[in-house]
Amino acid sequence: ERLVLDNGTVLILNEIHDVPLIGLEAVIRGGAITDPGYKNGLSSLVAGLLGKGAGTRDAAGFSETVASVGGEIFASTRLESLNISAEFMTQDAALMIELVADMLLHPKLEKKEFEKLRDRSVNLIKSAKGSDPNQLMSAYANAFLFGAHPYGNPLAGSETSLANISHRDIGAYYAETFGGDRLIISVSGDFDSDAMREALVATFGDWRAAAGGLPEITSVQPTIERRVYLIDKPGATQSYFYIGNVGVAKGFAGRADLDLANTVFGGRFSSMLVTALRVESGLSYSVRSSLSRYKHSGSVFIRSLTETSTTIEAMNVALRVLRQLQDYGLDETMLASARNYIMGQFPPQIETASQLAVLF
Repeated sequence: ERLVLDNGTVLILNEIHDVPLIGLEAVIRGGAITDPGYKNGLSSLVAGLLGKGAGTRDAAGFSETVASVGGEIFASTRLESLNISAEFMTQDAALMIELVADMLLHPKLEKKEFEKLRDRSVNLIKSAKGSDPNQLMSAYANAFLFGAHPYGNPLAGSETSLANISHRDIGAYYAETFGGDRLIISVSGDFDSDAMREALVATFGDWRAAAGGLPEITSVQPTIERRVYLIDKPGATQSYFYIGNVGVAKGFAGRADLDLANTVFGGRFSSMLVTALRVESGLSYSVRSSLSRYKHSGSVFIRSLTETSTTIEAMNVALRVLRQLQDYGLDETMLASARNYIMGQFPPQIETASQLAVLF
């Protein structure tokens, strides 16, 4: 069942009988694309604060309430949305709705919690730079690919951008981007649809609209010229590399065909890239190709790591395999294998109530 409330909130109810858990996915449209350029990471900090005290509960009380019934609830920022994911026992559905409502409608957003979270976020970035740059590679790659476009915004921000964020910014961001007109709630599990609909309408039906509008996003064209971005780390024994370009949007008509091609090329362990870079040449033990699709554009990347001295060789092999795919395509055996792999991977993605809530 799909219902649009008068304030713009969208409700999606998927009633499944005889399951012990109920899952809920609340989506606020916006996400990292709404971060000001000099304050990247703002939406991520707000997401992190939603569970650090809400309603009448402080941070400890909120966590203890969730743990006392064996539930799970967390908030995260994505490029185009801020999400709250929850999974509780069926008999605790009312408590789940109460906690999610407190996070969305009545978050405390306390200054002391903000300062702790901001400092921790800065330290995590510093630690990654010093010990594991691979944690930051996707942010570097996206920023280089999309440039000043909002799709280039790093989800977690940077040391500089996080330092620019004040506690006042947190409250202003919440008022500007949170509201019933941005909200989508999907619930899946064993419940009475009439009662669930009534509870959600009563809780969210009168929520005011977000004070600000969503940014106008345009599509991005693929890069034609070759560009290189180097991140120097003296003394590193291995190097990480991304090779990519602008991809396609969510609504791309040929997305199923593209998924099949990516599966064979580098989307699974028995892929063309793994065979060439790991099995045949021993240049890397980890290589994949990935597709990300957003509302207006997307990205496609080959990502891997290798011993520093073999960086150029490994990149050349990856590009050679890409050329092989472009020149010869996929035969029927490869396509059949990819179809079977994708179909085999699908059932484990719809096993739980929370997975189904995300799907719907």
